[in-house]
Amino acid sequence: MTIVRSTHGITAVRQRVCVSNDIAVHALEVDVDVQSGPAWAQVASESHARLSIVLEAIGGGRVESRLKRDQAPANGPFTMNFAPPGAEVWGYSEGIRRVRDIRLDFDLARVSEALGEKLTMPEARVFRSDRLRFLAKCLAAECEQPDRFSRLYIDTLTMAACIDFLRLGREDSDRAARRLAARQLRRVTEYVLEHLAEAVSLKELSAIVGLSQSQFGRAFKASTGLSPHQWQLNARITKAQELLLAGALPLSEVALVTGFAEQSHFNRVFKSVTGTSPAVWRREHRRPDPSKSA
Repeated sequence: MTIVRSTHGITAVRQRVCVSNDIAVHALEVDVDVQSGPAWAQVASESHARLSIVLEAIGGGRVESRLKRDQAPANGPFTMNFAPPGAEVWGYSEGIRRVRDIRLDFDLARVSEALGEKLTMPEARVFRSDRLRFLAKCLAAECEQPDRFSRLYIDTLTMAACIDFLRLGREDSDRAARRLAARQLRRVTEYVLEHLAEAVSLKELSAIVGLSQSQFGRAFKASTGLSPHQWQLNARITKAQELLLAGALPLSEVALVTGFAEQSHFNRVFKSVTGTSPAVWRREHRRPDPSKSA
């Protein structure tokens, strides 16, 4: 966590950072000195493209993105902005004590290569998008409580955010409906099952079948009805149930073997999928040992 100071009414910035698909995701909390009046901050970067989304503003005032420091945009306020490298884009607030936001910093060429898509740099803009805000909240939650075993999840979120903003999802119906061949799907699912206890990335899975990450994500969901992350999660829970029925391992070991960072995380996910805790599920489903009843 870092603390920086500014002469524009901003007194402190706290941030957490995670990296996925060559995109640096910053979850920030910015404290503002309300007594100093309006506050401005240049939010663009000299070296990277930056997508910024305000998640929460505490206080009764106003927060918005601006392309010009002293000029509010028409039809605003907008709380999302995109800034190419070196652009002029401002964050403005007045009467706000704290702002939470998410920022995605990336080099367009490197992200193009990582996603396997040819991307075009948009112009600086301020805008709205409910879907992108939802993705940003998920990214912020993952940054604030990172789980090193959910690599597929963070990869999927960053890819979806880029595609959603850069509008790469406009395919014709044939491409959108494409599925993995049976052999491709078998190779991918076998790989996931063989590495349940590891942090598998979307890049690894897409490389197995020779597709870009975005193409693979669409094709996998068209083939299974689930995202790669959801499929992996279900596979982990199924394996956990097998181990619970066998009864040889304590819950902490079952959690590690099935790819959960800690037992508490395993308990939460298991209950969200099955409706009950691992301990209760094992008691309800294990067959009695005949040797002990004899």
